[in-house]
Amino acid sequence: MKEHDFRLISVKKKAHRDPLLRSVGLGKIFPMGNHFIKVLENINLSVNSGELVCILGPSGCGKTTLLKIVAGFIKPSSGRIETHGVPISGPGFERCIVFQEDALFPWLTVEENIAFGLKGRINKREIKKRVGKFLYLTGLEGFGRYLPSEISGGMKQRVALARVLVLDPKLLLMDEPFGSLDAQSREEMQSLLLSLWEELRHTIIFVTHDITEAAFLADRILVMDKYPGSIKLIVDVSLKRPRRKETNEFHHFYRYLRDRIGLNSSPSL
Repeated sequence: MKEHDFRLISVKKKAHRDPLLRSVGLGKIFPMGNHFIKVLENINLSVNSGELVCILGPSGCGKTTLLKIVAGFIKPSSGRIETHGVPISGPGFERCIVFQEDALFPWLTVEENIAFGLKGRINKREIKKRVGKFLYLTGLEGFGRYLPSEISGGMKQRVALARVLVLDPKLLLMDEPFGSLDAQSREEMQSLLLSLWEELRHTIIFVTHDITEAAFLADRILVMDKYPGSIKLIVDVSLKRPRRKETNEFHHFYRYLRDRIGLNSSPSL
Protein backbone atom coordinates (compact mmCIF):
# COMPACT_ATOMS: atom_id res chain seq x y z
CA MET A 1 0.00 0.00 0.00
CA LYS A 2 1.33 3.40 -0.95
CA GLU A 3 1.49 6.30 1.40
CA HIS A 4 -1.02 8.38 -0.58
CA ASP A 5 -3.69 5.77 0.17
CA PHE A 6 -3.91 7.28 3.66
CA ARG A 7 -5.55 10.64 4.14
CA LEU A 8 -4.34 13.26 6.57
CA ILE A 9 -7.11 15.72 7.40
CA SER A 10 -6.61 19.30 8.46
CA VAL A 11 -8.11 20.12 11.85
CA LYS A 12 -9.92 22.91 10.02
CA LYS A 13 -11.75 20.47 7.73
CA LYS A 14 -15.42 21.38 7.39
CA ALA A 15 -17.58 19.39 9.82
CA HIS A 16 -20.42 17.09 8.85
CA ARG A 17 -23.64 19.06 8.36
CA ASP A 18 -25.46 17.43 11.29
CA PRO A 19 -23.00 15.52 13.50
CA LEU A 20 -24.07 13.63 16.59
CA LEU A 21 -21.45 15.50 18.65
CA ARG A 22 -19.80 18.84 18.01
CA SER A 23 -17.50 21.08 20.00
CA VAL A 24 -16.40 24.59 19.01
CA GLY A 25 -13.53 26.45 20.68
CA LEU A 26 -13.70 24.16 23.71
CA GLY A 27 -11.30 24.96 26.53
CA LYS A 28 -10.80 23.93 30.15
CA ILE A 29 -8.85 25.64 32.91
CA PHE A 30 -8.33 24.21 36.41
CA PRO A 31 -7.20 26.18 39.50
CA MET A 32 -3.80 25.06 40.78
CA GLY A 33 -2.83 26.75 44.05
CA ASN A 34 -2.41 30.46 43.34
CA HIS A 35 -2.58 30.07 39.58
CA PHE A 36 -4.49 28.27 36.85
CA ILE A 37 -3.51 25.49 34.48
CA LYS A 38 -4.89 25.34 30.95
CA VAL A 39 -5.70 21.68 30.24
CA LEU A 40 -7.60 22.05 26.96
CA GLU A 41 -7.50 24.80 24.35
CA ASN A 42 -9.58 25.41 21.22
CA ILE A 43 -10.92 21.87 20.77
CA ASN A 44 -12.99 21.76 17.58
CA LEU A 45 -14.34 18.35 16.70
CA SER A 46 -17.34 16.61 15.22
CA VAL A 47 -18.39 12.98 15.47
CA ASN A 48 -21.02 11.51 13.17
CA SER A 49 -23.58 8.87 14.08
CA GLY A 50 -22.17 5.35 13.83
CA GLU A 51 -18.53 6.44 13.81
CA LEU A 52 -15.80 4.89 15.90
CA VAL A 53 -13.38 7.70 16.68
CA CYS A 54 -10.16 7.24 18.65
CA ILE A 55 -8.55 10.09 20.57
CA LEU A 56 -4.84 9.32 20.61
CA GLY A 57 -2.36 11.17 22.77
CA PRO A 58 0.25 11.01 25.54
CA SER A 59 -0.50 11.10 29.25
CA GLY A 60 -1.35 14.60 30.42
CA CYS A 61 -2.76 15.89 27.12
CA GLY A 62 -6.32 16.20 28.46
CA LYS A 63 -7.91 13.14 26.83
CA THR A 64 -9.79 12.11 29.98
CA THR A 65 -10.81 15.70 30.72
CA LEU A 66 -12.27 15.99 27.22
CA LEU A 67 -14.18 12.74 27.66
CA LYS A 68 -15.58 13.91 31.02
CA ILE A 69 -16.80 17.12 29.37
CA VAL A 70 -18.54 15.08 26.66
CA ALA A 71 -20.07 12.88 29.39
CA GLY A 72 -21.33 15.98 31.19
CA PHE A 73 -19.36 15.32 34.38
CA ILE A 74 -17.53 18.63 34.18
CA LYS A 75 -18.24 21.86 32.33
CA PRO A 76 -15.89 23.58 29.88
CA SER A 77 -14.33 26.92 30.76
CA SER A 78 -14.83 28.24 27.24
CA GLY A 79 -16.45 27.29 23.95
CA ARG A 80 -19.44 25.03 23.51
CA ILE A 81 -20.24 21.35 23.10
CA GLU A 82 -23.53 19.86 21.91
CA THR A 83 -25.28 16.72 20.73
CA HIS A 84 -27.54 17.19 17.70
CA GLY A 85 -27.39 20.93 18.33
CA VAL A 86 -28.45 20.69 22.00
CA PRO A 87 -25.84 21.93 24.54
CA ILE A 88 -24.54 19.31 26.97
CA SER A 89 -25.43 20.52 30.45
CA GLY A 90 -24.88 17.36 32.52
CA PRO A 91 -24.75 13.56 32.47
CA GLY A 92 -27.38 11.59 30.58
CA PHE A 93 -28.26 8.01 29.69
CA GLU A 94 -27.68 8.83 26.02
CA ARG A 95 -23.95 9.26 26.83
CA CYS A 96 -22.39 6.41 28.80
CA ILE A 97 -18.75 5.99 29.80
CA VAL A 98 -16.50 2.99 30.46
CA PHE A 99 -13.30 3.63 32.44
CA GLN A 100 -10.09 1.62 32.71
CA GLU A 101 -11.21 0.48 36.16
CA ASP A 102 -14.33 -1.65 35.83
CA ALA A 103 -16.08 0.10 38.79
CA LEU A 104 -18.49 -2.79 39.33
CA PHE A 105 -20.51 -3.11 42.51
CA PRO A 106 -18.70 -5.95 44.31
CA TRP A 107 -21.79 -7.06 46.27
CA LEU A 108 -23.91 -7.49 43.12
CA THR A 109 -23.76 -10.44 40.75
CA VAL A 110 -22.77 -10.06 37.09
CA GLU A 111 -26.40 -9.93 35.97
CA GLU A 112 -27.34 -7.54 38.78
CA ASN A 113 -24.51 -5.20 37.78
CA ILE A 114 -25.68 -5.22 34.16
CA ALA A 115 -29.29 -4.59 35.20
CA PHE A 116 -28.49 -1.79 37.65
CA GLY A 117 -29.10 1.19 35.33
CA LEU A 118 -32.38 -0.26 34.05
CA LYS A 119 -34.14 -0.43 37.41
CA GLY A 120 -37.10 1.91 37.60
CA ARG A 121 -37.00 2.56 33.87
CA ILE A 122 -38.58 -0.63 32.49
CA ASN A 123 -40.41 -3.64 33.98
CA LYS A 124 -38.66 -6.69 35.44
CA ARG A 125 -39.55 -8.92 32.50
CA GLU A 126 -37.95 -6.53 30.01
CA ILE A 127 -34.91 -6.12 32.28
CA LYS A 128 -34.38 -9.88 32.34
CA LYS A 129 -34.72 -10.04 28.56
CA ARG A 130 -32.21 -7.24 27.95
CA VAL A 131 -29.71 -8.57 30.49
CA GLY A 132 -29.91 -12.02 28.90
CA LYS A 133 -29.24 -10.50 25.48
CA PHE A 134 -26.09 -8.72 26.64
CA LEU A 135 -24.83 -11.67 28.65
CA TYR A 136 -24.93 -13.52 25.34
CA LEU A 137 -23.45 -10.73 23.20
CA THR A 138 -20.51 -10.18 25.57
CA GLY A 139 -19.73 -13.87 26.06
CA LEU A 140 -20.89 -13.95 29.68
CA GLU A 141 -23.55 -16.64 29.44
CA GLY A 142 -23.24 -18.94 32.43
CA PHE A 143 -21.58 -16.27 34.58
CA GLY A 144 -24.66 -14.21 35.46
CA ARG A 145 -24.75 -15.34 39.11
CA TYR A 146 -21.02 -14.86 39.73
CA LEU A 147 -19.71 -11.99 41.84
CA PRO A 148 -17.03 -9.67 40.38
CA SER A 149 -14.45 -11.19 42.74
CA GLU A 150 -15.05 -14.58 41.12
CA ILE A 151 -14.25 -13.59 37.52
CA SER A 152 -11.14 -12.41 35.65
CA GLY A 153 -10.17 -8.84 34.79
CA GLY A 154 -11.13 -9.34 31.17
CA MET A 155 -14.54 -10.66 32.18
CA LYS A 156 -15.06 -7.71 34.52
CA GLN A 157 -14.53 -5.38 31.57
CA ARG A 158 -17.09 -7.40 29.61
CA VAL A 159 -19.54 -6.77 32.43
CA ALA A 160 -18.67 -3.06 32.48
CA LEU A 161 -19.25 -2.90 28.73
CA ALA A 162 -22.54 -4.83 28.94
CA ARG A 163 -23.72 -2.57 31.78
CA VAL A 164 -23.59 0.53 29.56
CA LEU A 165 -24.64 -1.07 26.27
CA VAL A 166 -27.82 -2.42 27.87
CA LEU A 167 -28.89 1.22 28.29
CA ASP A 168 -28.75 1.68 24.50
CA PRO A 169 -26.76 4.93 24.59
CA LYS A 170 -26.40 7.11 21.50
CA LEU A 171 -22.77 7.74 22.39
CA LEU A 172 -20.40 5.29 24.09
CA LEU A 173 -17.36 6.92 25.71
CA MET A 174 -14.37 4.71 26.55
CA ASP A 175 -11.39 5.94 28.57
CA GLU A 176 -8.51 3.51 27.94
CA PRO A 177 -10.83 0.66 29.00
CA PHE A 178 -8.41 -2.14 28.12
CA GLY A 179 -5.22 -0.51 29.40
CA SER A 180 -4.90 -2.65 32.54
CA LEU A 181 -5.48 -5.99 30.79
CA ASP A 182 -2.86 -8.48 29.68
CA ALA A 183 -2.02 -8.56 25.96
CA GLN A 184 -4.27 -11.52 25.11
CA SER A 185 -7.27 -10.19 27.03
CA ARG A 186 -6.76 -6.76 25.48
CA GLU A 187 -6.89 -8.16 21.94
CA GLU A 188 -9.96 -10.21 22.81
CA MET A 189 -11.73 -7.10 24.14
CA GLN A 190 -10.78 -5.05 21.08
CA SER A 191 -12.29 -7.73 18.82
CA LEU A 192 -15.39 -7.98 21.02
CA LEU A 193 -15.88 -4.21 20.93
CA LEU A 194 -15.70 -4.20 17.13
CA SER A 195 -18.18 -7.07 16.80
CA LEU A 196 -20.63 -5.28 19.13
CA TRP A 197 -20.16 -1.99 17.29
CA GLU A 198 -20.78 -3.63 13.93
CA GLU A 199 -23.98 -5.26 15.24
CA LEU A 200 -25.38 -2.42 17.35
CA ARG A 201 -23.92 0.57 15.46
CA HIS A 202 -23.35 2.73 18.49
CA THR A 203 -21.25 5.83 18.08
CA ILE A 204 -18.00 5.40 20.02
CA ILE A 205 -15.29 7.77 21.21
CA PHE A 206 -12.36 5.68 22.40
CA VAL A 207 -9.43 7.23 24.28
CA THR A 208 -6.04 5.52 24.02
CA HIS A 209 -2.32 6.25 24.06
CA ASP A 210 -1.54 3.19 21.92
CA ILE A 211 -1.05 3.71 18.17
CA THR A 212 -1.69 0.05 17.33
CA GLU A 213 -4.98 0.04 19.23
CA ALA A 214 -6.14 3.23 17.50
CA ALA A 215 -5.22 1.91 14.05
CA PHE A 216 -7.02 -1.38 14.71
CA LEU A 217 -10.25 0.19 15.99
CA ALA A 218 -10.86 3.60 14.48
CA ASP A 219 -12.62 5.10 11.50
CA ARG A 220 -10.84 8.35 12.35
CA ILE A 221 -8.01 9.18 14.74
CA LEU A 222 -7.80 12.54 16.52
CA VAL A 223 -4.20 13.05 17.63
CA MET A 224 -3.78 15.33 20.63
CA ASP A 225 -0.82 17.39 21.75
CA LYS A 226 -0.30 18.72 25.28
CA TYR A 227 0.54 21.87 27.23
CA PRO A 228 -2.25 22.76 26.67
CA GLY A 229 -4.22 19.85 25.18
CA SER A 230 -5.21 20.49 21.59
CA ILE A 231 -5.98 18.51 18.44
CA LYS A 232 -2.73 18.23 16.51
CA LEU A 233 -4.10 16.42 13.46
CA ILE A 234 -6.90 14.17 12.28
CA VAL A 235 -6.31 11.01 10.26
CA ASP A 236 -8.83 9.00 8.28
CA VAL A 237 -8.16 5.27 8.69
CA SER A 238 -8.66 3.75 5.25
CA LEU A 239 -7.72 0.20 6.26
CA LYS A 240 -10.41 -2.28 5.26
CA ARG A 241 -12.29 -4.22 7.92
CA PRO A 242 -11.79 -6.77 9.38
CA ARG A 243 -8.23 -5.65 10.11
CA ARG A 244 -5.31 -7.93 10.91
CA LYS A 245 -2.40 -6.46 12.82
CA GLU A 246 0.15 -8.83 11.27
CA THR A 247 -0.44 -7.71 7.66
CA ASN A 248 1.92 -5.49 5.66
CA GLU A 249 -0.96 -3.07 5.06
CA PHE A 250 -1.48 -2.60 8.80
CA HIS A 251 2.24 -2.16 9.52
CA HIS A 252 2.50 0.37 6.69
CA PHE A 253 -0.34 2.41 8.18
CA TYR A 254 1.17 2.12 11.65
CA ARG A 255 4.48 3.56 10.40
CA TYR A 256 2.64 6.26 8.46
CA LEU A 257 0.75 7.33 11.58
CA ARG A 258 3.81 7.10 13.82
CA ASP A 259 5.83 9.25 11.43
CA ARG A 260 3.09 11.89 11.22
CA ILE A 261 2.96 12.08 15.01
CA GLY A 262 6.74 12.35 15.10
CA LEU A 263 7.56 9.41 17.34
CA ASN A 264 10.19 6.71 17.35
CA SER A 265 9.36 3.03 16.80
CA SER A 266 7.65 2.54 20.17
CA PRO A 267 4.11 1.13 19.78
CA SER A 268 2.61 3.64 22.21
CA LEU A 269 2.95 7.36 22.82
